[in-house]
Amino acid sequence: MKRLLALLVVLSALGVVPVASATTTVGGTVTVDNGSADGARVEVVPLTEQQQRVDDAVTTTVEGSSFSVDAPDAPAYAVRVEHGGATHYEVLQNRTQVEFELSQRLSGQVVDANGTAQSSAVVELVDENRFVVDTRRTNETGAFAFGPLESDETYELRTTVGDAEYRQTVDPSTNQSVTVTALPPTNDTSVLRVANRTPTGHVVQIVPPGNDSDAPSAIETIAFENPSDRPFLGTVTIGLPADASPYAAMVDGSQAEYRQTDAGVELNVSVPANGSAQVGVAYDLTGTQFEKEIRRNTTSIAVVLQGYDPSRVRHSENLQTGSAPIPMLTTNGSLEAGETISADVAGARTNATESTAGSDSASNAVETSSSESGSISAFPGVPILVGIFGTVVVGIGAYRVTR
Repeated sequence: MKRLLALLVVLSALGVVPVASATTTVGGTVTVDNGSADGARVEVVPLTEQQQRVDDAVTTTVEGSSFSVDAPDAPAYAVRVEHGGATHYEVLQNRTQVEFELSQRLSGQVVDANGTAQSSAVVELVDENRFVVDTRRTNETGAFAFGPLESDETYELRTTVGDAEYRQTVDPSTNQSVTVTALPPTNDTSVLRVANRTPTGHVVQIVPPGNDSDAPSAIETIAFENPSDRPFLGTVTIGLPADASPYAAMVDGSQAEYRQTDAGVELNVSVPANGSAQVGVAYDLTGTQFEKEIRRNTTSIAVVLQGYDPSRVRHSENLQTGSAPIPMLTTNGSLEAGETISADVAGARTNATESTAGSDSASNAVETSSSESGSISAFPGVPILVGIFGTVVVGIGAYRVTR
């Protein structure tokens, strides 16, 4: 049975990195307009410069309007303050003091296209660091309210009505009342585009087989953006190389059902209005060459070569060796739908004990079944698929990890 080595760098990025036992005092103030933060819970999480968690969190409480706690030494810290059912976050780099000024409030209403109030809609408030600050359900008039909120923060409202999600940016300091209009969803795939992200919105991970075969497997992830004011609810298709055999799929961090068609792998996807969704598919190749036609215009594609030497990989002219610490190829310009990319890894295999994650031994890898196993459930591919974007960012030095 063929076996696929899981992505070590993702596992290491999510792990806890040991640090020295010395401590640093982290403190600050929390002030509440027309109220008090006395007794509010504070949590301080040590981070690396790339905002990876490196040690256990320490907790304390606000006394009056201030707090102070000794936390393990680290280049950065995430500070969380819980007050009034909401959680407020700040990431400290090159500083150990923070001020939370909770003085703003935000209210609004969720209605449909006809102006009818939408009760029981779920409304999330997300801060600039993409942390969920608070969650509410609309009442019988479609109303919701948040506060007190930080005075210098811009937030994103994520509203879910039925199976559809809507997003919009709000600034409580300038707009304290908003109306969310839940327009009917669309299934027109033309509203979607490949996300123009840094470093990329389209990643292909080529992974060597775990046996004597020369044919690798591939894990492909694409971030789709929906810039329209209507959610997308429908199917998207990820094209496959010729004769490729899919064996797992993912949509927004969860394993997903898929259908193989003549055009590729088809998945049911929900993409919020003014939002994005990440989809992925894992498949086996029949030979050493990866070659596929691009289905949508894209600004860049990264081909990560786990276990291969990029300098020995023969590739199409529209790819070039990436200037990053991890082995990868990148496009040398934007690609239009219909163009083809290819990479032949024959003879490019590195020593089996090498790892892009810096592991001492490949025996630390998590093995995952290929399509020959006949069982998707045995494939722990969702963490890998979710982590592919993070892998590229880690290599470029901008990886961010949440709690």
